[in-house]
Amino acid sequence: MQKFAKLSGSWLAAGGVSAVIAVYLLTADVVDINDSDRSPPPSALENPNYALPTVEATRFDQTLIKRTLTLYGRTETDRTVTVSSELAARVVQVSGKRGELITVGQEILKLNEGSLKAQLASAKARVKQVQQDYDSVISLQKKKLIADNQVADLEASLAEAISNKEQLRIHWENTKVVAPISGVLNQRYVEVGDFIDTGKPVAEILDLDPLVISVDVPQASIAQFQAGESASVRFADGQSRQAYIRFISRQANSSTRTFEVELTVENPAMDIPAGLSVEADLFMDEVLALEISPAWLALDEDGKPGVKWVNHKDRVQFTPIDLVKSESNRLWITGIPRHAKVITRGQGFVRAGDQVSVINPGLSLVAGE
Repeated sequence: MQKFAKLSGSWLAAGGVSAVIAVYLLTADVVDINDSDRSPPPSALENPNYALPTVEATRFDQTLIKRTLTLYGRTETDRTVTVSSELAARVVQVSGKRGELITVGQEILKLNEGSLKAQLASAKARVKQVQQDYDSVISLQKKKLIADNQVADLEASLAEAISNKEQLRIHWENTKVVAPISGVLNQRYVEVGDFIDTGKPVAEILDLDPLVISVDVPQASIAQFQAGESASVRFADGQSRQAYIRFISRQANSSTRTFEVELTVENPAMDIPAGLSVEADLFMDEVLALEISPAWLALDEDGKPGVKWVNHKDRVQFTPIDLVKSESNRLWITGIPRHAKVITRGQGFVRAGDQVSVINPGLSLVAGE
């Protein structure tokens, strides 16, 4: 009795044909063609009553498709900004709420201004007074009625008054802590009544537009990608978004020999958060590929996975798979002749070179149907 091997396992990350084999054979019952108990069938010449084994096989159209490198990564912020206080003062009002979408210049909190407003008014009056004195001295200088050194003294006094006024104006403006960028107010570290020192962090803002996805590309493939090329990402909820390559590292990771590649996805509402796991499809060269179900895979005598097909003389042929693209219930492979009829049922009972009888059923590409 022929033995069958039921293959099972967990999904493996992309990284070469050998790494994805277990995945594609999950849905298929594959006959171990190395089984020593199985003897080859007698030929029709030796036994006139021998019936050729029957397989189901169909010729499928092949289409041009871009070879896809599927990698795993996670979403990241474009920028994470920590907002700090530039004054030592007490918090008198908070405006921003955690999780709120805020814009550049929007007030987050307000500090006690103390006497700053009065000091600023005094400084403005001082500038006005010194400016008038300076203008009068300039008028007298033109008439040769005053010494030049008196003009220089007033110029210094005017510059000092203007500088003092600007410093006070900046201090007064800093009593309002505002958002330096647009983003999501992720953290607010202070509340009304807290006294904060200069430089103390008061809030954290996440810039999520664009959303950044970081993946590690094997060194064998890195030369096929350039900044600006399109890609595709899939989130855990099944949602897909178009992405673009923004950055390609020029230094490999010393441990993994992979290169960091950054993808960006438009996220104007900033509703997609950072930290999500994603699958990213990076597109390479375009090839002629055949779309098949994983259930149609078989093993050769060396245990390599591939596809069995029937040539024009109804003889079985075997081609190892060259994976172009994969999804949960279908594969795209290349290397199969365009005229070939792919065996969709019965491939476990025949070997390469066997003469077979072929029937052509109507088929779905969904494994198990």
